Amino acid sequence: MFEDMDPYVVLLIFAVVILVVSTIGALIPRMTKLSMRQVHLMVALSAGIFLGILFFMLLPETFHEAHDREMDAVIWIVAGFLAVLLIDVILKRRHLDVCPCEDCNDRDHTHEITSFTAFAGLAIHAVVDGIVLSIALTAGEEIAIVALIGISLHKFADVFALSSIFTLTTIAKKKILVWLVVFILITPIAALASMPIVEALEGFELFIPLAIAAGTFMYVGIYSLLPEAFHERRDSIISFVLVVIGIVAIALISLIAEIH
Repeated sequence: MFEDMDPYVVLLIFAVVILVVSTIGALIPRMTKLSMRQVHLMVALSAGIFLGILFFMLLPETFHEAHDREMDAVIWIVAGFLAVLLIDVILKRRHLDVCPCEDCNDRDHTHEITSFTAFAGLAIHAVVDGIVLSIALTAGEEIAIVALIGISLHKFADVFALSSIFTLTTIAKKKILVWLVVFILITPIAALASMPIVEALEGFELFIPLAIAAGTFMYVGIYSLLPEAFHERRDSIISFVLVVIGIVAIALISLIAEIH
């Protein structure tokens, strides 16, 4: 289908598909007016999606690509985890420096910091998706299509999760829209930017960006989203069920993708 086409044209077609899927994922949490309880339950589902992507996609693929360099992969996973932790610390420190509150423990402030921490972690993953897509395009048509399907599926999950988290904040809707648009564009831009580099390099160590992305997902999913998901104690059982549903959904998607 794409054999006679310029790879950059194919990449642009793939980018449009990813943009459409991502836009749908971003709009769903914002289409209806949700109560704070409903938003927290949506975050619980998002936390499950994060953990599912981490355990069923990123970690297995990282160690598969690492071959006999598992310890190197672990080091890069820790590096990704610490990178987002540092971003979180800097955001909180900067917020405390400029916040006029005497006791800055307001929920809205916490939610805002959590949303930007999640954005930072997901942005790293979005860059990795772009690199993976460009590598897949150089590897052949069938691999490229499989990569497009896989990236589109979890890109939908990523943007859905991020949009849900932003719903918790008091950030103006226009600013949220800008942040979501920026995030949606990261993967296509990363794919276009990395294509000439991938074509020029041989033996590209894909496990490194995958490991960094896994570390970021580990931090955001476990440290940021899970506590927020179980913020309302009365809904702890429902939140747990939604976390499990999110994990199982990604596990099934991963299984289907592996079969094909």
